[in-house]
Amino acid sequence: MSKEEFVKGLKFLLVAYNKEFTQEQAEVWYKFFKDEDFELYRTAIKNLISKEEYMPSIAKVKNEIAKLKTSEIPSAEDEWNEVLNTIRKFGSYRQKEALENLKPYTAYIVKHIGYLNICRAEEQTWNKKEFVGEYNALKDREVEMLQIGTNNLKMLGVSND
Repeated sequence: MSKEEFVKGLKFLLVAYNKEFTQEQAEVWYKFFKDEDFELYRTAIKNLISKEEYMPSIAKVKNEIAKLKTSEIPSAEDEWNEVLNTIRKFGSYRQKEALENLKPYTAYIVKHIGYLNICRAEEQTWNKKEFVGEYNALKDREVEMLQIGTNNLKMLGVSND
């Protein structure tokens, strides 16, 4: 984002919280947000103003931006249902095709649990519990990695495509 866009968002934040920044403080903040999309930055600030009583920190704003970036990642429950539908469609003999049909997060976790373990289980309660736990942990880690400017899926060797 441009420095002008950044200043516009920062002024909105400062006015909302009746705060003032020195030039040095604004420069520090800009270093953390210069690579962010302006619309995400602006939306994050508006969201925080509507729910935070006190002026948010850089980390809070980065966290809100990360949550916005990951908001389109489906829920664990929806993805578990997709796993079950994929297993019904491809069965235990077409594992490669089935995994290619799943989203990267989902395929990564299914490989970890074991595709065949899921296929052969008569009762899916424990597989579902493990899947949901791992999926939510991976999603939370993705938010954290986006906050600091790293993509978790790339670190794990999982493609975003």
